[in-house]
Amino acid sequence: MKKKIITLACLAAAVIILLLVYAGAKKNNAQKPDANPEPEVVSSGQYKLVSLDIADVKEIDTGKVVFEISDDGISVKDRDMSLLDEEKIVLEINALTNISSDNEVEKDCKDTEKYDLEKFAQCRVTYTMKDDSTKQFEIGALTPDGEYYYALSDNNVYTIGKTTGDRIMQDVTELADLSMDILDPNALTMLEVTQKGRDDLRVSFDSKNEITNESSDKSGLATLIMHSPIENLIVYPYNLESGLLYNYASFKLTQMVDFGSVNFSEYGLDDPVMKIAMADSEKSVTLAVGNLAEDGSEYYVTPYGNAAVYTMPKEALEPFFNYDIINFIQKFIALHYRYELSDIDIKSAYGDYTVEFKEEGDKKLTEENGSYKDKRQEYINGKAVDSEKFVDYYELLVGLTFDALKEYETTGEPQAEISYHLLDGSEDKVVFYDYDDTFFAAVKGDEQQKMLINKQQVKQAIDKAKELLD
Repeated sequence: MKKKIITLACLAAAVIILLLVYAGAKKNNAQKPDANPEPEVVSSGQYKLVSLDIADVKEIDTGKVVFEISDDGISVKDRDMSLLDEEKIVLEINALTNISSDNEVEKDCKDTEKYDLEKFAQCRVTYTMKDDSTKQFEIGALTPDGEYYYALSDNNVYTIGKTTGDRIMQDVTELADLSMDILDPNALTMLEVTQKGRDDLRVSFDSKNEITNESSDKSGLATLIMHSPIENLIVYPYNLESGLLYNYASFKLTQMVDFGSVNFSEYGLDDPVMKIAMADSEKSVTLAVGNLAEDGSEYYVTPYGNAAVYTMPKEALEPFFNYDIINFIQKFIALHYRYELSDIDIKSAYGDYTVEFKEEGDKKLTEENGSYKDKRQEYINGKAVDSEKFVDYYELLVGLTFDALKEYETTGEPQAEISYHLLDGSEDKVVFYDYDDTFFAAVKGDEQQKMLINKQQVKQAIDKAKELLD
Protein backbone atom coordinates (compact mmCIF):
# COMPACT_ATOMS: atom_id res chain seq x y z
CA MET A 1 0.00 0.00 0.00
CA LYS A 2 1.13 3.52 -0.71
CA LYS A 3 2.35 5.35 2.37
CA LYS A 4 0.40 8.49 3.14
CA ILE A 5 2.15 11.56 4.56
CA ILE A 6 0.18 14.49 5.92
CA THR A 7 1.69 17.73 4.65
CA LEU A 8 2.44 20.56 7.02
CA ALA A 9 0.43 22.96 4.85
CA CYS A 10 -2.59 20.68 5.20
CA LEU A 11 -2.10 20.57 8.96
CA ALA A 12 -1.76 24.34 9.26
CA ALA A 13 -4.99 24.90 7.33
CA ALA A 14 -6.80 22.37 9.48
CA VAL A 15 -5.59 24.02 12.69
CA ILE A 16 -6.90 27.41 11.53
CA ILE A 17 -10.28 25.87 10.77
CA LEU A 18 -10.36 24.20 14.19
CA LEU A 19 -9.52 27.47 15.91
CA LEU A 20 -12.38 29.21 14.11
CA VAL A 21 -14.78 26.39 14.97
CA TYR A 22 -13.68 26.48 18.59
CA ALA A 23 -14.06 30.27 18.80
CA GLY A 24 -17.56 30.03 17.33
CA ALA A 25 -18.49 27.28 19.74
CA LYS A 26 -17.29 29.36 22.71
CA LYS A 27 -19.35 32.33 21.51
CA ASN A 28 -22.45 30.18 21.13
CA ASN A 29 -21.97 28.63 24.55
CA ALA A 30 -21.61 32.07 26.12
CA GLN A 31 -24.93 33.09 24.64
CA LYS A 32 -26.61 29.81 25.56
CA PRO A 33 -25.34 28.63 28.98
CA ASP A 34 -27.45 25.45 28.84
CA ALA A 35 -26.15 24.33 25.45
CA ASN A 36 -23.93 21.23 25.32
CA PRO A 37 -20.34 22.37 24.66
CA GLU A 38 -18.54 21.28 21.54
CA PRO A 39 -15.73 18.70 21.98
CA GLU A 40 -12.49 20.41 23.02
CA VAL A 41 -10.22 20.56 20.00
CA VAL A 42 -8.05 23.58 20.83
CA SER A 43 -7.08 24.41 24.39
CA SER A 44 -7.16 28.16 25.01
CA GLY A 45 -6.62 28.59 28.74
CA GLN A 46 -4.43 31.27 30.28
CA TYR A 47 -1.59 28.86 31.18
CA LYS A 48 0.24 27.63 28.08
CA LEU A 49 1.51 24.18 28.99
CA VAL A 50 2.59 23.32 25.46
CA SER A 51 2.59 25.81 22.61
CA LEU A 52 4.72 24.66 19.70
CA ASP A 53 5.04 25.49 16.04
CA ILE A 54 4.88 22.09 14.36
CA ALA A 55 7.54 23.27 11.89
CA ASP A 56 10.02 23.34 14.80
CA VAL A 57 9.25 19.78 15.95
CA LYS A 58 11.01 16.65 14.69
CA GLU A 59 9.21 13.96 16.68
CA ILE A 60 6.39 13.56 19.19
CA ASP A 61 6.35 10.36 21.25
CA THR A 62 3.22 9.81 23.38
CA GLY A 63 4.37 6.43 24.63
CA LYS A 64 1.73 4.85 22.41
CA VAL A 65 2.28 6.59 19.10
CA VAL A 66 5.38 8.17 17.59
CA PHE A 67 4.72 10.95 15.11
CA GLU A 68 7.60 11.87 12.79
CA ILE A 69 7.64 15.39 11.35
CA SER A 70 9.79 16.43 8.42
CA ASP A 71 9.69 18.96 5.63
CA ASP A 72 7.68 16.40 3.66
CA GLY A 73 4.97 16.20 6.31
CA ILE A 74 3.80 13.98 9.18
CA SER A 75 3.80 10.21 9.40
CA VAL A 76 3.42 7.62 12.15
CA LYS A 77 6.60 5.68 12.86
CA ASP A 78 6.59 2.01 11.86
CA ARG A 79 2.92 2.14 10.89
CA ASP A 80 1.10 1.73 7.59
CA MET A 81 -0.30 5.20 6.99
CA SER A 82 -2.79 3.88 4.44
CA LEU A 83 -4.77 2.40 7.36
CA LEU A 84 -4.92 5.65 9.32
CA ASP A 85 -7.29 8.60 9.12
CA GLU A 86 -5.60 11.87 8.18
CA GLU A 87 -8.25 14.02 9.85
CA LYS A 88 -7.84 12.17 13.14
CA ILE A 89 -4.08 12.61 12.97
CA VAL A 90 -4.51 16.35 12.35
CA LEU A 91 -6.70 16.62 15.46
CA GLU A 92 -4.19 14.60 17.47
CA ILE A 93 -1.22 16.74 16.42
CA ASN A 94 -3.18 19.88 17.16
CA ALA A 95 -4.05 18.61 20.64
CA LEU A 96 -0.44 17.65 21.32
CA THR A 97 1.10 20.97 20.26
CA ASN A 98 -1.48 23.33 21.81
CA ILE A 99 -2.17 22.43 25.44
CA SER A 100 -3.40 25.08 27.89
CA SER A 101 -5.10 25.22 31.25
CA ASP A 102 -7.27 27.63 33.23
CA ASN A 103 -6.23 26.14 36.54
CA GLU A 104 -2.79 25.98 38.09
CA VAL A 105 -3.01 23.46 40.96
CA GLU A 106 0.49 23.70 42.41
CA LYS A 107 3.53 25.65 41.31
CA ASP A 108 6.98 24.06 41.54
CA CYS A 109 5.44 20.88 42.92
CA LYS A 110 7.74 18.74 45.12
CA ASP A 111 5.42 15.75 45.56
CA THR A 112 4.08 14.94 42.10
CA GLU A 113 3.26 11.33 43.00
CA LYS A 114 0.07 12.40 44.75
CA TYR A 115 -1.22 13.38 41.31
CA ASP A 116 0.00 10.13 39.73
CA LEU A 117 2.65 12.14 37.92
CA GLU A 118 6.30 11.48 37.04
CA LYS A 119 6.93 7.89 38.18
CA PHE A 120 3.26 6.90 37.96
CA ALA A 121 2.22 9.11 35.04
CA GLN A 122 -0.47 7.67 32.75
CA CYS A 123 1.13 9.35 29.79
CA ARG A 124 4.48 11.03 29.18
CA VAL A 125 4.75 12.96 25.92
CA THR A 126 8.26 13.70 24.67
CA TYR A 127 8.79 16.39 22.06
CA THR A 128 12.06 16.30 20.13
CA MET A 129 12.75 19.58 18.40
CA LYS A 130 14.62 20.19 15.16
CA ASP A 131 17.62 21.39 17.23
CA ASP A 132 17.49 18.04 19.15
CA SER A 133 16.36 19.67 22.39
CA THR A 134 13.48 17.92 24.18
CA LYS A 135 10.45 18.86 26.19
CA GLN A 136 8.17 16.63 28.23
CA PHE A 137 4.56 16.85 29.25
CA GLU A 138 2.82 14.39 31.58
CA ILE A 139 -0.76 13.39 32.36
CA GLY A 140 -1.61 11.89 35.73
CA ALA A 141 -4.78 10.94 37.59
CA LEU A 142 -8.31 12.18 37.03
CA THR A 143 -9.55 14.84 39.41
CA PRO A 144 -12.12 13.64 42.00
CA ASP A 145 -15.01 14.92 39.87
CA GLY A 146 -13.73 12.91 36.87
CA GLU A 147 -13.86 15.91 34.54
CA TYR A 148 -10.16 16.82 34.40
CA TYR A 149 -6.71 15.26 34.42
CA TYR A 150 -3.76 16.47 36.48
CA ALA A 151 -0.93 17.50 34.16
CA LEU A 152 2.72 18.33 34.73
CA SER A 153 4.59 20.94 32.74
CA ASP A 154 7.90 22.52 33.80
CA ASN A 155 7.38 21.00 37.27
CA ASN A 156 4.10 22.84 37.73
CA VAL A 157 0.82 20.93 38.17
CA TYR A 158 -2.29 21.98 36.26
CA THR A 159 -5.61 20.50 35.24
CA ILE A 160 -6.65 19.88 31.62
CA GLY A 161 -10.05 18.83 30.31
CA LYS A 162 -10.75 15.11 30.11
CA THR A 163 -11.54 15.38 26.38
CA THR A 164 -8.13 16.89 25.68
CA GLY A 165 -6.36 14.35 27.89
CA ASP A 166 -8.13 11.40 26.28
CA ARG A 167 -7.24 12.65 22.83
CA ILE A 168 -3.54 13.05 23.77
CA MET A 169 -3.45 9.49 25.17
CA GLN A 170 -5.03 7.86 22.13
CA ASP A 171 -3.65 4.56 20.93
CA VAL A 172 -2.76 4.23 17.26
CA THR A 173 -5.88 2.08 16.71
CA GLU A 174 -7.99 5.10 17.61
CA LEU A 175 -6.47 6.92 14.64
CA ALA A 176 -7.70 4.24 12.25
CA ASP A 177 -9.39 4.94 8.97
CA LEU A 178 -12.72 3.15 9.42
CA SER A 179 -14.13 4.08 6.04
CA MET A 180 -15.49 1.40 3.70
CA ASP A 181 -16.81 1.61 0.18
CA ILE A 182 -20.56 2.14 0.42
CA LEU A 183 -22.42 0.00 -2.09
CA ASP A 184 -25.92 0.45 -3.46
CA PRO A 185 -27.91 -2.62 -2.29
CA ASN A 186 -30.37 -2.02 -5.12
CA ALA A 187 -27.65 -2.15 -7.76
CA LEU A 188 -25.44 -5.07 -6.73
CA THR A 189 -23.71 -6.96 -9.51
CA MET A 190 -22.25 -9.68 -7.28
CA LEU A 191 -22.79 -11.23 -3.86
CA GLU A 192 -20.95 -14.22 -2.40
CA VAL A 193 -21.29 -15.58 1.12
CA THR A 194 -19.07 -18.47 2.18
CA GLN A 195 -19.44 -19.95 5.65
CA LYS A 196 -18.60 -23.16 7.44
CA GLY A 197 -21.19 -25.92 7.41
CA ARG A 198 -23.30 -24.35 4.69
CA ASP A 199 -23.42 -24.28 0.90
CA ASP A 200 -21.94 -21.16 -0.65
CA LEU A 201 -24.32 -18.43 -1.71
CA ARG A 202 -23.26 -17.01 -5.07
CA VAL A 203 -25.27 -14.63 -7.21
CA SER A 204 -24.07 -12.31 -9.94
CA PHE A 205 -25.11 -10.31 -12.95
CA ASP A 206 -24.53 -12.26 -16.14
CA SER A 207 -24.28 -9.97 -19.15
CA LYS A 208 -24.71 -12.97 -21.46
CA ASN A 209 -27.93 -14.13 -19.82
CA GLU A 210 -30.95 -13.00 -21.80
CA ILE A 211 -33.22 -13.08 -18.73
CA THR A 212 -31.02 -10.64 -16.85
CA ASN A 213 -30.54 -8.40 -19.87
CA GLU A 214 -34.24 -8.11 -20.62
CA SER A 215 -35.09 -7.51 -16.97
CA SER A 216 -32.32 -4.91 -16.67
CA ASP A 217 -33.58 -3.09 -19.76
CA LYS A 218 -37.08 -2.90 -18.30
CA SER A 219 -36.25 -2.02 -14.67
CA GLY A 220 -32.87 -0.32 -14.95
CA LEU A 221 -31.56 -2.68 -12.25
CA ALA A 222 -29.02 -5.46 -12.57
CA THR A 223 -31.07 -8.62 -12.26
CA LEU A 224 -28.90 -11.36 -10.76
CA ILE A 225 -28.67 -15.06 -11.43
CA MET A 226 -28.00 -17.53 -8.61
CA HIS A 227 -25.16 -19.98 -9.22
CA SER A 228 -25.17 -21.63 -5.77
CA PRO A 229 -26.73 -23.25 -3.82
CA ILE A 230 -29.16 -23.62 -6.76
CA GLU A 231 -28.32 -22.79 -10.34
CA ASN A 232 -30.18 -20.44 -12.65
CA LEU A 233 -32.62 -18.89 -10.22
CA ILE A 234 -33.46 -15.21 -10.63
CA VAL A 235 -32.63 -12.81 -7.80
CA TYR A 236 -33.94 -9.25 -8.00
CA PRO A 237 -31.82 -6.71 -6.07
CA TYR A 238 -34.79 -5.28 -4.18
CA ASN A 239 -35.69 -8.79 -2.98
CA LEU A 240 -32.06 -9.31 -1.95
CA GLU A 241 -32.18 -6.06 -0.01
CA SER A 242 -35.36 -6.98 1.87
CA GLY A 243 -34.44 -10.64 2.38
CA LEU A 244 -30.74 -10.35 3.29
CA LEU A 245 -29.38 -6.80 3.26
CA TYR A 246 -32.02 -5.18 5.47
CA ASN A 247 -29.35 -4.21 8.03
CA TYR A 248 -26.86 -2.95 5.46
CA ALA A 249 -26.90 0.52 7.06
CA SER A 250 -25.03 -1.09 10.01
CA PHE A 251 -22.44 -2.72 7.73
CA LYS A 252 -19.64 -0.49 9.03
CA LEU A 253 -16.32 -0.82 10.80
CA THR A 254 -16.74 0.47 14.35
CA GLN A 255 -13.17 0.36 15.68
CA MET A 256 -9.71 -1.01 15.00
CA VAL A 257 -8.62 -3.47 17.70
CA ASP A 258 -5.26 -4.67 16.38
CA PHE A 259 -2.78 -3.31 13.91
CA GLY A 260 0.61 -4.24 12.51
CA SER A 261 1.99 -7.69 13.39
CA VAL A 262 -1.44 -9.20 14.02
CA ASN A 263 -1.99 -12.75 15.26
CA PHE A 264 -5.20 -13.33 13.32
CA SER A 265 -5.85 -16.64 15.11
CA GLU A 266 -6.64 -14.71 18.30
CA TYR A 267 -9.68 -13.32 16.54
CA GLY A 268 -10.73 -16.40 14.56
CA LEU A 269 -9.56 -14.71 11.36
CA ASP A 270 -6.86 -17.20 10.40
CA ASP A 271 -9.71 -19.53 9.43
CA PRO A 272 -12.75 -17.21 9.12
CA VAL A 273 -16.20 -18.49 9.94
CA MET A 274 -17.57 -16.47 7.04
CA LYS A 275 -16.44 -14.51 4.01
CA ILE A 276 -18.62 -11.86 2.39
CA ALA A 277 -17.90 -10.37 -1.03
CA MET A 278 -20.15 -7.74 -2.63
CA ALA A 279 -19.86 -5.41 -5.59
CA ASP A 280 -21.88 -2.92 -7.54
CA SER A 281 -20.93 -1.41 -10.89
CA GLU A 282 -18.29 0.85 -9.32
CA LYS A 283 -17.06 -0.53 -5.99
CA SER A 284 -16.50 -3.78 -4.13
CA VAL A 285 -16.09 -4.99 -0.55
CA THR A 286 -14.62 -8.30 0.63
CA LEU A 287 -14.71 -9.06 4.34
CA ALA A 288 -13.56 -11.97 6.50
CA VAL A 289 -15.57 -12.55 9.68
CA GLY A 290 -14.03 -14.16 12.76
CA ASN A 291 -15.12 -14.70 16.36
CA LEU A 292 -17.80 -12.87 18.26
CA ALA A 293 -16.16 -10.19 20.43
CA GLU A 294 -16.23 -10.55 24.21
CA ASP A 295 -19.16 -8.22 24.78
CA GLY A 296 -21.27 -10.26 22.33
CA SER A 297 -22.42 -7.23 20.36
CA GLU A 298 -19.78 -7.22 17.61
CA TYR A 299 -17.75 -9.57 15.44
CA TYR A 300 -14.05 -9.33 14.67
CA VAL A 301 -13.55 -8.67 10.94
CA THR A 302 -10.84 -7.79 8.50
CA PRO A 303 -11.15 -6.54 4.93
CA TYR A 304 -9.18 -8.83 2.61
CA GLY A 305 -5.69 -7.52 1.96
CA ASN A 306 -5.81 -5.43 5.13
CA ALA A 307 -3.26 -6.05 7.93
CA ALA A 308 -5.59 -5.00 10.74
CA VAL A 309 -8.50 -6.32 12.81
CA TYR A 310 -11.70 -4.34 13.29
CA THR A 311 -15.11 -4.85 14.80
CA MET A 312 -18.50 -4.70 13.10
CA PRO A 313 -21.96 -4.71 14.73
CA LYS A 314 -23.52 -8.12 15.20
CA GLU A 315 -26.80 -6.82 13.76
CA ALA A 316 -25.07 -6.11 10.44
CA LEU A 317 -23.69 -9.64 10.08
CA GLU A 318 -26.41 -11.83 11.59
CA PRO A 319 -28.53 -11.75 8.39
CA PHE A 320 -25.60 -13.29 6.49
CA PHE A 321 -25.42 -16.12 9.02
CA ASN A 322 -29.17 -16.78 9.08
CA TYR A 323 -30.46 -16.04 5.58
CA ASP A 324 -33.07 -18.19 3.85
CA ILE A 325 -32.81 -17.94 0.08
CA ILE A 326 -36.55 -18.49 -0.24
CA ASN A 327 -36.89 -14.88 0.91
CA PHE A 328 -35.07 -13.33 -2.03
CA ILE A 329 -35.38 -15.60 -5.05
CA GLN A 330 -37.98 -15.83 -7.79
CA LYS A 331 -39.52 -19.27 -7.44
CA PHE A 332 -39.27 -20.41 -11.04
CA ILE A 333 -37.61 -23.80 -11.40
CA ALA A 334 -36.22 -23.09 -14.86
CA LEU A 335 -37.26 -19.82 -16.45
CA HIS A 336 -36.04 -19.57 -20.04
CA TYR A 337 -37.16 -17.44 -22.95
CA ARG A 338 -38.02 -19.61 -25.93
CA TYR A 339 -35.57 -17.73 -28.17
CA GLU A 340 -32.78 -19.13 -25.95
CA LEU A 341 -33.82 -22.75 -26.56
CA SER A 342 -33.24 -25.33 -29.24
CA ASP A 343 -35.36 -28.05 -27.62
CA ILE A 344 -36.79 -29.46 -24.38
CA ASP A 345 -36.69 -33.17 -23.46
CA ILE A 346 -39.31 -34.55 -21.07
CA LYS A 347 -39.17 -38.01 -19.54
CA SER A 348 -41.82 -39.00 -17.03
CA ALA A 349 -44.24 -41.61 -15.78
CA TYR A 350 -46.90 -39.58 -17.62
CA GLY A 351 -45.15 -39.92 -20.98
CA ASP A 352 -42.00 -38.89 -22.84
CA TYR A 353 -41.98 -35.85 -25.09
CA THR A 354 -39.46 -33.82 -27.07
CA VAL A 355 -40.28 -30.20 -27.82
CA GLU A 356 -38.28 -28.72 -30.70
CA PHE A 357 -38.05 -25.31 -32.32
CA LYS A 358 -37.17 -25.40 -36.03
CA GLU A 359 -36.61 -22.74 -38.64
CA GLU A 360 -38.66 -23.38 -41.75
CA GLY A 361 -38.96 -20.85 -44.54
CA ASP A 362 -39.96 -17.51 -43.04
CA LYS A 363 -40.49 -19.11 -39.65
CA LYS A 364 -37.20 -18.01 -38.19
CA LEU A 365 -35.53 -16.69 -35.09
CA THR A 366 -34.44 -13.12 -35.80
CA GLU A 367 -32.66 -10.50 -33.73
CA GLU A 368 -32.58 -6.75 -34.22
CA ASN A 369 -31.08 -4.22 -31.77
CA GLY A 370 -31.16 -6.75 -28.96
CA SER A 371 -34.83 -7.68 -29.51
CA TYR A 372 -35.76 -11.19 -30.57
CA LYS A 373 -38.65 -12.42 -32.67
CA ASP A 374 -39.09 -16.17 -32.53
CA LYS A 375 -41.40 -17.45 -35.25
CA ARG A 376 -39.86 -20.90 -35.42
CA GLN A 377 -42.18 -23.84 -35.91
CA GLU A 378 -42.89 -25.85 -32.77
CA TYR A 379 -42.69 -29.65 -32.88
CA ILE A 380 -43.67 -32.19 -30.24
CA ASN A 381 -42.33 -35.70 -30.81
CA GLY A 382 -41.67 -34.75 -34.42
CA LYS A 383 -45.18 -33.44 -35.12
CA ALA A 384 -45.78 -29.77 -35.93
CA VAL A 385 -48.32 -28.20 -33.58
CA ASP A 386 -50.51 -25.12 -33.72
CA SER A 387 -48.43 -22.08 -32.65
CA GLU A 388 -51.32 -20.28 -30.93
CA LYS A 389 -52.16 -23.32 -28.83
CA PHE A 390 -48.48 -23.90 -28.08
CA VAL A 391 -48.19 -20.53 -26.31
CA ASP A 392 -50.23 -21.69 -23.30
CA TYR A 393 -48.34 -24.96 -23.13
CA TYR A 394 -44.95 -23.22 -23.18
CA GLU A 395 -46.00 -20.93 -20.32
CA LEU A 396 -46.87 -24.02 -18.27
CA LEU A 397 -43.58 -25.71 -19.11
CA VAL A 398 -41.25 -22.83 -18.26
CA GLY A 399 -43.49 -21.37 -15.55
CA LEU A 400 -43.08 -24.25 -13.10
CA THR A 401 -42.70 -22.76 -9.63
CA PHE A 402 -41.76 -24.34 -6.32
CA ASP A 403 -43.40 -23.80 -2.93
CA ALA A 404 -40.52 -24.39 -0.52
CA LEU A 405 -36.88 -25.43 -0.16
CA LYS A 406 -35.95 -28.39 2.01
CA GLU A 407 -32.81 -30.23 3.03
CA TYR A 408 -33.75 -33.63 1.64
CA GLU A 409 -31.83 -36.71 0.57
CA THR A 410 -33.49 -38.04 -2.56
CA THR A 411 -34.10 -41.77 -2.81
CA GLY A 412 -35.56 -44.09 -5.42
CA GLU A 413 -35.86 -43.60 -9.14
CA PRO A 414 -36.67 -40.21 -10.69
CA GLN A 415 -40.35 -39.73 -11.51
CA ALA A 416 -39.66 -37.14 -14.18
CA GLU A 417 -36.86 -35.26 -15.92
CA ILE A 418 -37.03 -32.05 -17.91
CA SER A 419 -33.92 -30.95 -19.81
CA TYR A 420 -33.83 -27.48 -21.35
CA HIS A 421 -31.24 -27.34 -24.15
CA LEU A 422 -30.07 -23.83 -24.95
CA LEU A 423 -28.78 -22.56 -28.28
CA ASP A 424 -25.40 -21.83 -26.71
CA GLY A 425 -24.96 -25.57 -26.13
CA SER A 426 -25.65 -25.55 -22.38
CA GLU A 427 -28.24 -27.64 -20.57
CA ASP A 428 -30.48 -26.84 -17.62
CA LYS A 429 -31.77 -30.15 -16.25
CA VAL A 430 -34.38 -30.65 -13.53
CA VAL A 431 -34.98 -34.08 -11.98
CA PHE A 432 -38.13 -34.81 -9.95
CA TYR A 433 -38.23 -37.35 -7.10
CA ASP A 434 -41.11 -38.43 -4.88
CA TYR A 435 -41.20 -36.36 -1.68
CA ASP A 436 -44.71 -37.17 -0.40
CA ASP A 437 -48.21 -37.60 -1.82
CA THR A 438 -48.43 -33.93 -2.75
CA PHE A 439 -44.93 -32.80 -3.71
CA PHE A 440 -42.01 -33.72 -5.88
CA ALA A 441 -38.50 -32.82 -4.73
CA ALA A 442 -36.97 -31.09 -7.75
CA VAL A 443 -33.19 -31.25 -8.07
CA LYS A 444 -30.83 -29.18 -10.23
CA GLY A 445 -27.21 -30.33 -10.25
CA ASP A 446 -25.90 -31.67 -6.94
CA GLU A 447 -27.60 -29.22 -4.59
CA GLN A 448 -28.61 -30.39 -1.14
CA GLN A 449 -31.49 -27.94 -1.21
CA LYS A 450 -34.50 -29.54 -2.90
CA MET A 451 -37.30 -27.52 -4.41
CA LEU A 452 -40.72 -28.80 -3.46
CA ILE A 453 -43.16 -28.52 -6.35
CA ASN A 454 -46.78 -29.66 -6.47
CA LYS A 455 -47.13 -32.88 -8.46
CA GLN A 456 -50.28 -31.65 -10.17
CA GLN A 457 -48.40 -28.67 -11.57
CA VAL A 458 -45.84 -30.99 -13.19
CA LYS A 459 -48.49 -33.41 -14.43
CA GLN A 460 -50.51 -30.59 -15.98
CA ALA A 461 -47.47 -29.23 -17.84
CA ILE A 462 -46.73 -32.69 -19.27
CA ASP A 463 -50.33 -33.73 -20.06
CA LYS A 464 -50.76 -30.57 -22.10
CA ALA A 465 -48.23 -31.97 -24.59
CA LYS A 466 -50.42 -34.98 -25.14
CA GLU A 467 -53.43 -32.71 -25.82
CA LEU A 468 -51.49 -30.84 -28.51
CA LEU A 469 -50.69 -34.12 -30.27
CA ASP A 470 -54.33 -35.29 -30.35
